[in-house]
Amino acid sequence: MTLTARSKQTLLAAEDLRVVYGEQVVLEAVSLQLSAGERLALLGRNGAGKTTLLRVLGAQRRPDEGTLWRAEGLRLAVLDQQPLYRAGVTLAELRDDANPYLGRLAELRALEADLSTLQALARWSALHDTLLGRGAYTWPARAARTLGMLDLSRFAARDAATLSGGERTRLSLALALLSEPDVLLLDEPTNHLDIRMREWLENWLLNFPGTVILTSHDRDFLDRVASRSLWIERGVATPYSGGYTRARELRDAERRLRGKAARLGVREASRLSGSAERLDVWGRRSKSVKSRARRVELIDAPQPERALRMRLIAGKARARLLLWAEHVGRSYGGRPVLRGVALKLRQGDRVALMGANGTGKTTLLGLLSGELQPDPAPAGEAQGSLRLSPGVTVATLDQIWHGLSPDKPLHAQFEERFGQAAGSLLGRAGFASSDWPKSPRDLSGGERARAGLALVSALRADLLLLDEPTNHLDVEALEALEAAVQAYGGAVVIVTHDRRFAREVSNRLWLIENAELREVEGWGSRVHLDPARSLEGDPPPPLPPPGPREQMRLHEHRLRAAEFELRPENLQSLTGREEARARAERHRLRLELFELYAEVYAAPNYDCEVRERRFRVRAQRLEAGGMFWAARNENCPHLAWDGQTLSMQQLGAVSSPDWYGAELLGGALRILFERWNVGRVRLGEGGPELTRRGYFERMRLVAGT
Repeated sequence: MTLTARSKQTLLAAEDLRVVYGEQVVLEAVSLQLSAGERLALLGRNGAGKTTLLRVLGAQRRPDEGTLWRAEGLRLAVLDQQPLYRAGVTLAELRDDANPYLGRLAELRALEADLSTLQALARWSALHDTLLGRGAYTWPARAARTLGMLDLSRFAARDAATLSGGERTRLSLALALLSEPDVLLLDEPTNHLDIRMREWLENWLLNFPGTVILTSHDRDFLDRVASRSLWIERGVATPYSGGYTRARELRDAERRLRGKAARLGVREASRLSGSAERLDVWGRRSKSVKSRARRVELIDAPQPERALRMRLIAGKARARLLLWAEHVGRSYGGRPVLRGVALKLRQGDRVALMGANGTGKTTLLGLLSGELQPDPAPAGEAQGSLRLSPGVTVATLDQIWHGLSPDKPLHAQFEERFGQAAGSLLGRAGFASSDWPKSPRDLSGGERARAGLALVSALRADLLLLDEPTNHLDVEALEALEAAVQAYGGAVVIVTHDRRFAREVSNRLWLIENAELREVEGWGSRVHLDPARSLEGDPPPPLPPPGPREQMRLHEHRLRAAEFELRPENLQSLTGREEARARAERHRLRLELFELYAEVYAAPNYDCEVRERRFRVRAQRLEAGGMFWAARNENCPHLAWDGQTLSMQQLGAVSSPDWYGAELLGGALRILFERWNVGRVRLGEGGPELTRRGYFERMRLVAGT
């Protein structure tokens, strides 16, 4: 239907829209027509042009070519993903300004001032009936319910400019909905919404009488809300019925048919051309066959889609049980966020951690990673404990910068960590060489998420803690991540509000409700399980085996007890057999102790070694602390750690260059935080304290907040 033949119910129409950025054609001859009550989903990869089309339809950008028509008096509302609010304006003021009936209500109050004539009374009555029919008088109640569902009511008196990024996005969504327009343009409305909020938004949009145009990467949300879809690929928009799943099925079938038709056309043209050549050789007439060959319609085969490759490689730990916790709690400002948490994580566990915003999901991940410490238990109660099996490594993906340094070029970050493998890691995540100089601050949310997943994939961890990795990922990346998680050999805990993603990848479902961690048997099930339940062959993580020094101390203690028993004053109480057994035990302990002395005091004597820029740093774990020194010159100053404070010890008169202390400290901190999993270290007497989280931020293993 052309714009000149519009239906009376048409609210918005576009014909042959063309948008060009530089030399790149983003949209090419896009046409659409929307009527009241329709809900159109824009589908396609990141960068396909979905947001550009929304901006054109919302009059935020003019098309380079084409025609755009809107019904007279059409009211549009656009969801801004990065809203900026003027300082000093409260959320309550923004809410009141969004009331679409303010002008008509003011007009009604003005008429109420003088109802002395029948004409004035009739005008007042007509306007009152109009406002009553549109629900103008119940708008404040709807506004309060909307803000409450989006967890914004508590910020009513707060300056909107001081809200967090997620809170500002939810506020932008609330203001768009409360304006009750004729057409809603929603770009990723499910970002920063938990499952409860998403389900409420689904029902709101299904009952909305106007027109909705939206983009989203939540496939369940699109399937339920959208009545038809527009798939944008290489600038061309193809219409389909239904939401994402239906459109994907139709598109895949269409591509298969086009591919088959293209192959058959080429085969038929080749057959006829071959027949004509043979007829020419035989001296027969071939004109009609050549004519048929020219008339064969050759259809272009669909271009192959670039597949995004993603993989997660497990570490080398072989323990069946990776992590165990009991009686773990955490509070903020006296308010318990988590209490009495008990859980077990085993090899192969894929846990979906669900719960409303603010219930403590990110806090639990911080406790599991060691970045946060449990609260001390009150007097008389069991102290909380959280323990990793020996050799288990943990990698964390935060939801802000996804483990990346925000201002450092992408390739430089990967090259610093992984050397020559940086290019292939970024390539598998969908980054071309033109993207390498970009910093994470210059990337889109989806690109940052993909880069963070590429970073995590190369760390070879046994336990992955992923905090909302699906935010901003397009469907292609979501499906690649699903396959990677399903093939991952270690354990993974994923915080996500994407219901389909959680169903596809998880074999355990954890919920946080009322500061308690619960596990349910399955989706929709009301059967609760114990997150710390034991299974067959599932003991608690064993304590690390004692090292030679610890064995040496134990043997010295036992030898002193045996020698005390064999003192002359104690021999009278022993029988001959008991005395012989005691002498044999003393002899055995002496022999084993001599072997331990040789093992402990023989060179080289160290428990751990790491490579720094100019030398290797060795470390010896002691009963209370440890020592750190340069591998090739043990006469240079050492670093001593007493379990809390790290200080320099001058053991000889050998001088050291200026850079020596910095590199020795770097190696010591690397061993403490990465190998020994220490939570915090004080640098010198009265010096600053460095936490494990702070160390990881400095090393750019995780991003700072």
